[in-house]
Amino acid sequence: MLFDQNDPTAIDVLRVYLQHARGQGRKIGLTSGSFDLIHFHHVLYFTRCSRYCDVLIVGVDSDELVRERKGEGRPVIYDSRRVVMVDAIRYVSFAFILNSVNDFGEIAQITAPDVIFKSDAFLGREHEVVGRQHAGQIKIIRDVVDYTSTTQILEEAARIATGKKSTGERGDP
Repeated sequence: MLFDQNDPTAIDVLRVYLQHARGQGRKIGLTSGSFDLIHFHHVLYFTRCSRYCDVLIVGVDSDELVRERKGEGRPVIYDSRRVVMVDAIRYVSFAFILNSVNDFGEIAQITAPDVIFKSDAFLGREHEVVGRQHAGQIKIIRDVVDYTSTTQILEEAARIATGKKSTGERGDP
């Protein structure tokens, strides 16, 4: 279900839902990311998160946040579409557009998740996770060995479009 973190009614509905879920012994998880050009490893990430929670809330970085982190030309897909695609993944219970890192902390405070999920980028840096004081634990979901990021997919697409030979890193012809 999509929600707008700036809509008090949507936040009230989320709180009631989470209170009911907790009453049934369900665990709440929270994560975020760019999720530009949804690919297999994004779905795998959500699948792996779902092993540790029953309700997964996902913040999808706004276009501005993605541009800050990834540079000009990104994101490829607008946030209004990315959030719908993320929400459509069966492991995701709620999705919202994340406008700032501070917004993640606010959602952590509102939802008091049992676990906040982060990728390898935070391994050994769990103390830097925004909102950690509102969570039961921080869980690092390790990247898979054959990880393919959106950046790598775009580089490969550009290579194909320009007719350049593959570097052969993934065994491509």
